[in-house]
Amino acid sequence: MTVSSTRTRTKEPDQVCADAVDLARAAVVAMVEPSRVGEHLEVLAEGERVVTHLFDCLDPSYAGWRWAVTVARAPRSKTVTVDETVLLPGHAALLAPPWVPWHDRLRPGDLGVGDLLPAPPDDERLVPLVTLEGDDAVTDWYYDGEDAGDEQGPAEPAELGPARTRTRPTTGGSSRPITAAAPTRNR
Repeated sequence: MTVSSTRTRTKEPDQVCADAVDLARAAVVAMVEPSRVGEHLEVLAEGERVVTHLFDCLDPSYAGWRWAVTVARAPRSKTVTVDETVLLPGHAALLAPPWVPWHDRLRPGDLGVGDLLPAPPDDERLVPLVTLEGDDAVTDWYYDGEDAGDEQGPAEPAELGPARTRTRPTTGGSSRPITAAAPTRNR
């Protein structure tokens, strides 16, 4: 059995795609004013017959950013098409700081009277509706069969009714009871 060796190539840009600078510029100009597109900066080989053209962004809101237009062509074709056009940060681009979760960002004075925050998941004041543990997890609910609402008005709030028990086989053939509270309507 013969195993072919892997060839390593240096990524050389496809010449037909690399020459499509005007097509790439036209793709950016179709999105923004021509005055926002600067000089052509470079061509990057992305793969076989796929290259990205980079243009300077002249929008003062995006100093240091670059327009990136990826173009491609099919095998044995001389027709180049635009794949995507995006705005990417360059080396000198101003970027947002890394994300910090809200609970780490809050400082004294950030909250006022009446402001509410979500409770942390480990808040011991909260009581779960159903406790799920291992194989005893409840996977379906039982209802009393009555419609929760009617055509004359909104549905009344539900409250938990008596618990109903059923068994579910576990591994090994034995059955274990599962208890779930059934919601009922206020009367």
